[in-house]
Amino acid sequence: MVYNIDMRISRILEKDQAAAVIDRFLPGMRAKVEGQPAVAGMTLRKLAEYAKGAIPEKVLAAINTELGKIELDREETAEEMAEQLINQPLTKEAAEQISVGEQTAIYPGRPWRDKSGKRIQAHGGALFYEDGTYYWYGENKDRTDGKCSIWTWGIRAYASKDLYNWEDKGLIIQPNLMNLQSNLHPTMRVDRPHILKCENTKKYVCWIKLSGEEACFVILQADTFLGPYEVVVENYRPFEKRVGDFDVIKEEESGKAYLFMDADHEGIIGLELSEDFLRVVREVSRQYTGLHAPFCREAVALFERSGKKYMLTSGMSGYIPNKSDAAVSDSWISGFVSIGNPHPEDGTNSSYNSQISQIFKVPGKKDLYISIADRWVPGYPVDAAKADMIERAIAAHYEPERYQVGPEEKKALMDSPMLASANTSIADYVWLPLEFDEEKVSIKWQDEWRLEDYE
Repeated sequence: MVYNIDMRISRILEKDQAAAVIDRFLPGMRAKVEGQPAVAGMTLRKLAEYAKGAIPEKVLAAINTELGKIELDREETAEEMAEQLINQPLTKEAAEQISVGEQTAIYPGRPWRDKSGKRIQAHGGALFYEDGTYYWYGENKDRTDGKCSIWTWGIRAYASKDLYNWEDKGLIIQPNLMNLQSNLHPTMRVDRPHILKCENTKKYVCWIKLSGEEACFVILQADTFLGPYEVVVENYRPFEKRVGDFDVIKEEESGKAYLFMDADHEGIIGLELSEDFLRVVREVSRQYTGLHAPFCREAVALFERSGKKYMLTSGMSGYIPNKSDAAVSDSWISGFVSIGNPHPEDGTNSSYNSQISQIFKVPGKKDLYISIADRWVPGYPVDAAKADMIERAIAAHYEPERYQVGPEEKKALMDSPMLASANTSIADYVWLPLEFDEEKVSIKWQDEWRLEDYE
């Protein structure tokens, strides 16, 4: 094996001979990278894409050629890497166990602990209701400190009877430590699991997205909600589209299921699933096309109310929160039309410093829908001024003539929490009820709220 531009920059710079190649072709870059761990976590190819022409293609090709002459000292075996991963400790915050009493309300934005007193690890998650029990499941980030190579350590689930107090049910989907190419390896960017029960097969079907270079789905199924889940297909790209954030929903009346996903960052496409929910059979709609970051849409969240279909999305700025958008349609096979920001009272333009992952209709409540959201980087609050700066700084990569950004603002963007360098084990949750005015939807801040206050 040899070095190449698809390796992380930090790994290239570990070897003097490889670092010398970088110094020769890109003088001064190493000093800049060493002070920015988010950039060091990128591949050189990804950095070149992000730099929008600052690294010419011929220079990148020349670097790749020279790196290809350098052999890796030794490839780690799967067993050695697995041992290192297993020995990676929980983050301090994830390991912390604090005695907690019974919770009688929901407190958006505060650390949420399970019955044992540990932080709940169900990020990018969703709720599932069955036989009087709520299940909350999501990405287990208890080892993800922003420094090690672990992105997600399996999918964890919790159970509750009241949506306030949660019992840890463990990992319902285990990481695959021994297969370095597995979509479920801890170093893969496993994101946003969504589970539906298929009445045709009586199976629980879980779709999970991989971000980063893989940009694909891994699909699993199980006989019970808590598993065990078995992988059905890996590296799945519907119609060869690179996969971004998504949601799946089952239409109760017809039993059909639909998947809406960010496709190649070129728009949100709606797709009908097969009768067993294990593959895509056809495209049914396209919306939010012709946009670039940070305006193109991700973090898709779907729900249905009074015959109308709704889609909530965020802009694309990584873990930095931004303004959401709501869209409505008369059916899952028709295009969606934007109806505006669902956080009209949020002066920060950051969706209350959070990103929505699901809208959950509470069974037995006439009109209670909960926005399930993550506050990925609680130590990096965004206000209106910062939201504007981040928006312009990202947009300037695509339209530098239209969006003016100064050197200090560019530096502020690069110093912000990036995907590869964020300690997401401390991410908090922002659960808030939705309000409706005819077909308009809004989410308003409450420091605390109770389900009992809703019919």
